[in-house]
Amino acid sequence: MSHSTTPPTSLATAATTESSSHTSPTSPSTSTATLSASTTTTTAAAQQDDDDAAVGIAPATTGPVVDMEVFRQLLEIDDDEEHDFSKTLAIDYIGQAETTFTEIEEALDAKDLDALSRKGHFLKGSSAALGLHHVQHSCELMQHYGKCKDGSGEGADLTEEVALRKCRALLKRLRIEQDEAKAWLENFYKV
Repeated sequence: MSHSTTPPTSLATAATTESSSHTSPTSPSTSTATLSASTTTTTAAAQQDDDDAAVGIAPATTGPVVDMEVFRQLLEIDDDEEHDFSKTLAIDYIGQAETTFTEIEEALDAKDLDALSRKGHFLKGSSAALGLHHVQHSCELMQHYGKCKDGSGEGADLTEEVALRKCRALLKRLRIEQDEAKAWLENFYKV
């Protein structure tokens, strides 16, 4: 399954290959059902799905890059039409994510599963605040794998070797998902 990787030009654009709808991004009467973020699956993401299955990591979440209900709530906090508050959060998140990915790579090199779990938990919260549910889901998996648990956080313990292999494969997926989220945020905020 393949969809466009182009992020919407505004919150109001529902950019899926099937349909689109244009509504005011800040209108309180606008139904959240009509506001949707771009559903994106790139060729790289499709290849990553194959790689994920080979390693046995839980499937990626599907749907739009951004949970519009969460994102709209964030926009309602803004005091102005320029969205200065939420824009600052988005820009800070992008930098924070890159730093966290570097720290995840270092933890992988050091085979530090506890650090992988902590970094997954940390970025899960940050991405959830912006409605970046693909990133949030994968970070939750990283958190569980870092604790040598399956994707649900339950079930039989994984060996350290298996957990590290899953985390390494998951980082590749996370980078793809983060690139999509970053493009969407940068396009929305025109940065």
